[in-house]
Amino acid sequence: MKYNRYADLLDVFSWGGATLGHTLLAALLQGYETEPHRCASVRVVQQLRQHNLIAARGRGAQAEFSLTAQGRQRVGLRDPEPHWQQAWDGAWRVVTFDLPETRRQDRKRLWQALRAHRFGFLQRSVWVWPHDVRQILREIIKVEGVPECFCGFKADQLFLCTDAEIVNSAWDWQAILLRQQQYLRQLPGLETACRATCEPTRWGLLARTEKQAYDQATAWDPLLPQTLWPAGYRGRLLHQRHLRWRALLGDRLSRMTSR
Repeated sequence: MKYNRYADLLDVFSWGGATLGHTLLAALLQGYETEPHRCASVRVVQQLRQHNLIAARGRGAQAEFSLTAQGRQRVGLRDPEPHWQQAWDGAWRVVTFDLPETRRQDRKRLWQALRAHRFGFLQRSVWVWPHDVRQILREIIKVEGVPECFCGFKADQLFLCTDAEIVNSAWDWQAILLRQQQYLRQLPGLETACRATCEPTRWGLLARTEKQAYDQATAWDPLLPQTLWPAGYRGRLLHQRHLRWRALLGDRLSRMTSR
Protein backbone atom coordinates (compact mmCIF):
# COMPACT_ATOMS: atom_id res chain seq x y z
CA MET A 1 0.00 0.00 0.00
CA LYS A 2 1.24 3.49 -0.78
CA TYR A 3 1.01 4.55 2.85
CA ASN A 4 0.99 8.31 2.52
CA ARG A 5 -1.63 8.37 -0.23
CA TYR A 6 -4.04 6.01 1.49
CA ALA A 7 -3.43 7.41 4.94
CA ASP A 8 -4.79 10.70 3.67
CA LEU A 9 -8.14 8.96 3.26
CA LEU A 10 -8.41 8.92 7.04
CA ASP A 11 -9.45 12.53 6.66
CA VAL A 12 -13.04 11.36 6.10
CA PHE A 13 -13.26 10.40 9.80
CA SER A 14 -12.36 13.90 10.97
CA TRP A 15 -15.38 15.62 9.40
CA GLY A 16 -17.51 14.67 12.37
CA GLY A 17 -18.23 10.98 11.86
CA ALA A 18 -16.32 9.26 14.63
CA THR A 19 -17.86 5.95 13.55
CA LEU A 20 -18.78 5.17 9.96
CA GLY A 21 -20.79 2.24 8.69
CA HIS A 22 -19.39 0.02 5.95
CA THR A 23 -21.71 1.23 3.20
CA LEU A 24 -21.26 4.91 4.03
CA LEU A 25 -17.47 4.62 4.36
CA ALA A 26 -17.20 2.75 1.06
CA ALA A 27 -19.21 5.46 -0.72
CA LEU A 28 -17.11 8.26 0.78
CA LEU A 29 -13.86 6.55 -0.15
CA GLN A 30 -15.08 5.91 -3.67
CA GLY A 31 -15.42 9.65 -4.19
CA TYR A 32 -12.35 10.61 -2.17
CA GLU A 33 -9.89 8.31 -3.91
CA THR A 34 -7.96 9.94 -6.73
CA GLU A 35 -7.86 9.13 -10.43
CA PRO A 36 -6.24 7.40 -12.26
CA HIS A 37 -5.40 5.18 -9.28
CA ARG A 38 -8.95 4.50 -8.14
CA CYS A 39 -9.02 1.27 -6.17
CA ALA A 40 -11.72 -0.87 -4.64
CA SER A 41 -12.92 0.65 -1.37
CA VAL A 42 -12.92 -2.78 0.28
CA ARG A 43 -9.21 -3.14 -0.35
CA VAL A 44 -8.53 0.36 0.98
CA VAL A 45 -10.40 -0.43 4.21
CA GLN A 46 -8.48 -3.69 4.59
CA GLN A 47 -5.16 -1.93 4.17
CA LEU A 48 -6.05 0.82 6.62
CA ARG A 49 -6.94 -1.88 9.14
CA GLN A 50 -3.70 -3.74 8.49
CA HIS A 51 -1.79 -0.58 9.31
CA ASN A 52 -3.79 -0.21 12.56
CA LEU A 53 -5.22 3.11 11.42
CA ILE A 54 -8.87 2.10 11.72
CA ALA A 55 -10.64 -0.56 13.78
CA ALA A 56 -13.76 -2.53 12.86
CA ARG A 57 -16.74 -3.75 14.85
CA GLY A 58 -19.06 -6.25 13.24
CA ARG A 59 -18.81 -7.91 9.84
CA GLY A 60 -19.87 -7.39 6.27
CA ALA A 61 -22.40 -4.70 5.48
CA GLN A 62 -23.11 -4.30 9.21
CA ALA A 63 -19.51 -3.47 10.08
CA GLU A 64 -18.66 -0.12 11.65
CA PHE A 65 -15.26 1.54 11.49
CA SER A 66 -13.55 4.06 13.73
CA LEU A 67 -10.11 5.61 14.02
CA THR A 68 -7.53 4.00 16.27
CA ALA A 69 -5.25 6.09 18.47
CA GLN A 70 -2.60 5.73 15.76
CA GLY A 71 -5.11 6.81 13.15
CA ARG A 72 -6.14 9.89 15.17
CA GLN A 73 -2.50 10.89 15.45
CA ARG A 74 -2.01 10.40 11.73
CA VAL A 75 -5.03 12.48 10.74
CA GLY A 76 -4.28 15.37 13.11
CA LEU A 77 -4.92 18.75 11.52
CA ARG A 78 -2.14 21.27 11.33
CA ASP A 79 -3.18 24.34 13.29
CA PRO A 80 -1.41 27.46 11.98
CA GLU A 81 -2.44 29.67 14.92
CA PRO A 82 0.52 28.71 17.17
CA HIS A 83 2.86 29.75 14.35
CA TRP A 84 1.08 33.06 13.84
CA GLN A 85 0.94 33.76 17.57
CA GLN A 86 4.56 32.79 18.25
CA ALA A 87 6.47 35.75 19.61
CA TRP A 88 9.29 37.04 17.44
CA ASP A 89 12.48 38.26 19.11
CA GLY A 90 13.28 40.63 16.26
CA ALA A 91 16.30 38.66 15.02
CA TRP A 92 16.67 36.89 11.68
CA ARG A 93 18.42 33.55 11.43
CA VAL A 94 20.52 33.49 8.30
CA VAL A 95 21.83 30.34 6.62
CA THR A 96 24.43 30.51 3.90
CA PHE A 97 26.50 27.96 2.02
CA ASP A 98 28.66 27.65 -1.07
CA LEU A 99 28.70 24.62 -3.34
CA PRO A 100 30.74 24.54 -6.56
CA GLU A 101 29.12 24.03 -9.95
CA THR A 102 30.45 20.46 -9.99
CA ARG A 103 28.10 19.68 -7.07
CA ARG A 104 24.94 20.98 -8.69
CA GLN A 105 22.84 18.01 -7.52
CA ASP A 106 23.96 18.46 -3.91
CA ARG A 107 23.04 22.14 -4.13
CA LYS A 108 19.64 21.26 -5.60
CA ARG A 109 18.90 18.78 -2.80
CA LEU A 110 19.90 21.30 -0.16
CA TRP A 111 17.69 23.97 -1.75
CA GLN A 112 14.79 21.50 -1.79
CA ALA A 113 15.32 20.70 1.90
CA LEU A 114 15.31 24.39 2.85
CA ARG A 115 12.24 24.98 0.67
CA ALA A 116 10.47 22.07 2.33
CA HIS A 117 11.02 23.76 5.70
CA ARG A 118 9.68 27.02 4.18
CA PHE A 119 12.83 29.05 4.66
CA GLY A 120 12.91 32.38 2.87
CA PHE A 121 15.23 32.62 -0.14
CA LEU A 122 16.96 35.98 0.15
CA GLN A 123 19.55 35.65 -2.61
CA ARG A 124 21.50 32.84 -4.25
CA SER A 125 22.66 30.70 -1.31
CA VAL A 126 21.39 32.97 1.48
CA TRP A 127 18.26 31.81 3.31
CA VAL A 128 16.41 33.35 6.27
CA TRP A 129 14.00 32.31 9.01
CA PRO A 130 12.59 34.33 11.96
CA HIS A 131 13.05 31.64 14.63
CA ASP A 132 15.77 29.33 15.90
CA VAL A 133 16.88 26.97 13.13
CA ARG A 134 19.49 24.80 14.82
CA GLN A 135 17.30 21.70 15.15
CA ILE A 136 16.03 22.06 11.59
CA LEU A 137 19.58 22.41 10.27
CA ARG A 138 20.67 19.35 12.23
CA GLU A 139 17.88 17.38 10.57
CA ILE A 140 18.85 18.64 7.12
CA ILE A 141 22.53 17.90 7.68
CA LYS A 142 21.69 14.41 8.89
CA VAL A 143 19.95 13.68 5.61
CA GLU A 144 21.95 15.73 3.12
CA GLY A 145 25.41 15.87 4.69
CA VAL A 146 27.41 19.00 5.50
CA PRO A 147 28.29 21.16 2.47
CA GLU A 148 31.39 23.30 2.33
CA CYS A 149 31.15 26.80 3.79
CA PHE A 150 27.84 26.00 5.48
CA CYS A 151 27.12 28.65 8.09
CA GLY A 152 24.20 29.84 10.18
CA PHE A 153 24.11 33.00 12.25
CA LYS A 154 21.71 35.32 14.06
CA ALA A 155 21.24 38.86 12.77
CA ASP A 156 19.59 41.16 15.29
CA GLN A 157 20.27 44.40 13.43
CA LEU A 158 19.61 45.29 9.79
CA PHE A 159 21.28 47.93 7.63
CA LEU A 160 19.84 49.53 4.49
CA CYS A 161 16.64 47.48 4.62
CA THR A 162 13.66 46.79 6.87
CA ASP A 163 12.08 43.64 8.21
CA ALA A 164 9.19 44.17 5.81
CA GLU A 165 11.61 44.30 2.88
CA ILE A 166 13.22 41.05 4.05
CA VAL A 167 9.80 39.39 4.17
CA ASN A 168 8.73 40.71 0.78
CA SER A 169 12.00 39.64 -0.86
CA ALA A 170 12.48 36.20 0.70
CA TRP A 171 9.09 34.66 -0.13
CA ASP A 172 7.03 34.76 -3.32
CA TRP A 173 3.99 36.52 -1.86
CA GLN A 174 2.48 37.19 -5.25
CA ALA A 175 2.20 33.44 -5.86
CA ILE A 176 1.09 32.73 -2.27
CA LEU A 177 -1.65 35.37 -2.33
CA LEU A 178 -2.82 34.22 -5.77
CA ARG A 179 -3.26 30.68 -4.46
CA GLN A 180 -5.12 31.96 -1.42
CA GLN A 181 -7.48 33.97 -3.63
CA GLN A 182 -8.08 30.99 -5.91
CA TYR A 183 -9.08 28.84 -2.94
CA LEU A 184 -11.43 31.49 -1.53
CA ARG A 185 -13.09 31.90 -4.94
CA GLN A 186 -13.53 28.15 -5.37
CA LEU A 187 -14.92 27.33 -1.93
CA PRO A 188 -18.45 28.86 -2.20
CA GLY A 189 -19.23 26.63 -5.18
CA LEU A 190 -18.07 23.55 -3.27
CA GLU A 191 -20.21 24.51 -0.27
CA THR A 192 -23.27 24.99 -2.48
CA ALA A 193 -22.70 21.63 -4.16
CA CYS A 194 -22.24 19.92 -0.79
CA ARG A 195 -25.56 21.26 0.52
CA ALA A 196 -27.34 20.32 -2.70
CA THR A 197 -26.51 16.59 -2.60
CA CYS A 198 -27.17 13.71 -0.24
CA GLU A 199 -24.83 11.31 -2.06
CA PRO A 200 -21.81 10.33 0.08
CA THR A 201 -19.75 9.55 -3.01
CA ARG A 202 -20.33 13.10 -4.18
CA TRP A 203 -19.29 14.40 -0.74
CA GLY A 204 -16.09 12.43 -1.02
CA LEU A 205 -15.35 13.92 -4.43
CA LEU A 206 -16.06 17.46 -3.20
CA ALA A 207 -13.90 16.88 -0.12
CA ARG A 208 -11.01 15.69 -2.27
CA THR A 209 -11.35 18.77 -4.49
CA GLU A 210 -11.34 21.08 -1.46
CA LYS A 211 -8.39 19.35 0.18
CA GLN A 212 -6.30 19.58 -2.96
CA ALA A 213 -7.16 23.27 -3.31
CA TYR A 214 -6.41 23.97 0.37
CA ASP A 215 -3.13 22.06 0.28
CA GLN A 216 -2.09 24.02 -2.79
CA ALA A 217 -3.14 27.33 -1.20
CA THR A 218 -1.05 26.67 1.93
CA ALA A 219 1.90 24.78 0.44
CA TRP A 220 4.20 27.83 0.17
CA ASP A 221 2.92 29.77 3.17
CA PRO A 222 5.76 30.09 5.73
CA LEU A 223 3.23 30.84 8.53
CA LEU A 224 5.22 33.80 9.78
CA PRO A 225 4.48 35.50 13.12
CA GLN A 226 1.65 37.97 12.78
CA THR A 227 3.98 40.92 13.28
CA LEU A 228 5.70 39.99 10.00
CA TRP A 229 2.61 39.45 7.84
CA PRO A 230 2.83 41.24 4.48
CA ALA A 231 0.02 43.44 3.17
CA GLY A 232 -2.90 41.44 1.82
CA TYR A 233 -2.03 38.21 3.63
CA ARG A 234 -5.19 36.09 4.03
CA GLY A 235 -3.88 33.00 5.81
CA ARG A 236 -6.21 33.32 8.80
CA LEU A 237 -9.30 33.80 6.64
CA LEU A 238 -8.24 30.78 4.61
CA HIS A 239 -7.96 28.61 7.72
CA GLN A 240 -11.31 29.80 9.09
CA ARG A 241 -13.04 28.99 5.82
CA HIS A 242 -11.36 25.57 5.74
CA LEU A 243 -12.66 24.80 9.23
CA ARG A 244 -16.14 25.97 8.21
CA TRP A 245 -16.00 23.60 5.25
CA ARG A 246 -15.08 20.67 7.48
CA ALA A 247 -17.92 21.57 9.84
CA LEU A 248 -20.32 21.51 6.90
CA LEU A 249 -19.14 18.04 5.88
CA GLY A 250 -19.46 16.89 9.48
CA ASP A 251 -23.01 18.22 9.69
CA ARG A 252 -23.98 16.47 6.44
CA LEU A 253 -22.54 13.20 7.70
CA SER A 254 -24.20 13.54 11.10
CA ARG A 255 -27.58 14.09 9.48
CA MET A 256 -27.18 10.97 7.39
CA THR A 257 -25.96 8.72 10.21
CA SER A 258 -28.73 9.88 12.57
CA ARG A 259 -31.50 8.77 10.21
